[in-house]
Amino acid sequence: MNLVQLRAFDAVARTGSITRAARYLHVTQPAVTSHIKTLEHTYDVALLRRQGRGVEPTELGHSLSAISRDLFAAEDRAVELLRAHERLTRGTLRIAADGPYIAVPLVAAFRDRFPGVRVSVEIASTARVQAKLEAEQCDVSIQGSLLEDDSLHVVELTDFEIIAFVNRAHPWALEGRRTVPFREVDRHPVIAREAGSTMRRRFDAACAEAGIEPEYFLETTSRETVKEAVAAGLGIGLISEAELRPDPRLWPVRLTGTDLHYTERVVSLQRRRTLAVIREFLRIAEEIGVRERAVTA
Repeated sequence: MNLVQLRAFDAVARTGSITRAARYLHVTQPAVTSHIKTLEHTYDVALLRRQGRGVEPTELGHSLSAISRDLFAAEDRAVELLRAHERLTRGTLRIAADGPYIAVPLVAAFRDRFPGVRVSVEIASTARVQAKLEAEQCDVSIQGSLLEDDSLHVVELTDFEIIAFVNRAHPWALEGRRTVPFREVDRHPVIAREAGSTMRRRFDAACAEAGIEPEYFLETTSRETVKEAVAAGLGIGLISEAELRPDPRLWPVRLTGTDLHYTERVVSLQRRRTLAVIREFLRIAEEIGVRERAVTA
């Protein structure tokens, strides 16, 4: 069935007039008449009859109009649903991030503007986060490093430094040292994130450059596990300065003589970046990135 012809009939059945139906559909009266005549001819039926200066459905026409009314009402609801997502009064944004401390402020800024959009956030290693993005299991990722790929659109936020921390009974803490040469790490066990994490990759690269072979006493996917292991005196932990929070059990130390900086980024697939929910999140990320870089400049 030709839905253009059916819509012309439905408009006439609703309005009781070919003139009003043409005005409603934004087409000419002859176009409406032609569509209905073609529909009647195709099925060899009569759907409308003259009634005074207007028209009304035949008995078959009434039965058909009940169906067409429901059909086009469903279409109207579908259009409204899509427009609501376009206006971001409804919808879902799926985020995969390699840490909560960068993701949460971005989510808060997005929700302030688009409170009708539901946001889900999954925290995982950088490698896992990028894999989820490439598999379209999330809409955007927030990650500290990534593989170069022309299919990805990247918004840079700001630079962060990786900080070491020890427990309060550690010699560095007892000596009140706030900075320690990087080579001294060589003599200590390290509590590390998994190999796919941003900090682990950056730390491994710095160790390779310095000729250090770190002793990874414990590896974990959890930041909290790293903190608890360090608090228990099991070794040195690594944390981003953005994630550093006061803890009376821990002593932060800046490692000198190497570059432990990395850049946090918001990433989307190039081919999906124009979708309304992704486009607006990227816009917010760009605004925050510009503001953060201005503060640190």
